[in-house]
Amino acid sequence: MKYEVEFKVELSEEEAQNVKRTFITRGFKAAGIDQQNDYYIEAKRSSVCKGYDLKRYRDQSGKIIYTEKIWEVAGDTPARKEIERETTQDEFTSTISKYPNAIKISKQREWFIGNFKELQHINITIDRVKFDHSPSVRFFIEAETLTEDINKVRELKELFIDFLKSNLGKVKFVESPGIFSMAFKKK
Repeated sequence: MKYEVEFKVELSEEEAQNVKRTFITRGFKAAGIDQQNDYYIEAKRSSVCKGYDLKRYRDQSGKIIYTEKIWEVAGDTPARKEIERETTQDEFTSTISKYPNAIKISKQREWFIGNFKELQHINITIDRVKFDHSPSVRFFIEAETLTEDINKVRELKELFIDFLKSNLGKVKFVESPGIFSMAFKKK
């Protein structure tokens, strides 16, 4: 079982450009840019936290990925179990056609990979998202990793907060809701 640990913060366009330069200066590897089109076919309010349990198909530059995200709790910390598999274009097309009201979100994702403190592999992404309800493109930075130990979720999230503080040059910031929640609630 794998648990997704992430921390997402909204940035201005200028902050997004500055942090990319900071990453390269600090030895992070630029790992490419891809286009992602997400189709959320099912979302139901979690019984354990304010988030949503989700079923999603993603077309990531032609690679099709099906993902289920289910909230659980470790002590007092919400942890999101992630079940993911690559699938076929036929399955994707057939399934999406059954969900004409699926929430679709398109974004451009820029990847960086590096290390921070005891984290030997951390994925950092900077997303450019144009929501239907927003007048302009919005930028988000997200630190993410997977763990098999649900009890490590809180500790890893705290490391991500330290990481973002050190790379964004901010002492305080607010964690952004998930991209699905922002599209669904029009935030």
